[in-house]
Amino acid sequence: MKLRTYETLFIVQPNAADEEVQAVTTGVENLVAQDGGNVLVSDIWGKRRLAYEVKRFNEGIYVLIRFEANPQLIDKLENQFKLNDDIIRYIVVHFDEKMLRLEEEQKRRNAEALERRDEGRGRDEEERERPAKPAKVQKDQPESEAEEKPEEASVEA
Repeated sequence: MKLRTYETLFIVQPNAADEEVQAVTTGVENLVAQDGGNVLVSDIWGKRRLAYEVKRFNEGIYVLIRFEANPQLIDKLENQFKLNDDIIRYIVVHFDEKMLRLEEEQKRRNAEALERRDEGRGRDEEERERPAKPAKVQKDQPESEAEEKPEEASVEA
């Protein structure tokens, strides 16, 4: 059976020590590996404020894991999330082929934009090194007229 790409984001209690967060993350990674899957990305985002209170917590430690696995693993994974008291919220999302293509296209576009921006910086630096051209002064009006005098306000009685 072909492996599918999934991403899970789970929130660990904010009072959990770094070792506990690492242990939970390693446990999820091991579960994926034991079932024949591959962990592609594992990232601990750190402590963040929650949008609303969850299980009496206003903050949580976010962990994101992208992996490839058989669809049967998802039930096991969600069961582990439910049984682990340190995890206060979780979500597992399936990435279909279209989503993966769009993501690759976005990465390519970002790389091209970064490349263009860097090329533009090179031109800007060259322009800064050149001596500045003096500004053009318009000499259509005599200098006495060019200087505007404020008009005196007339007072009506």
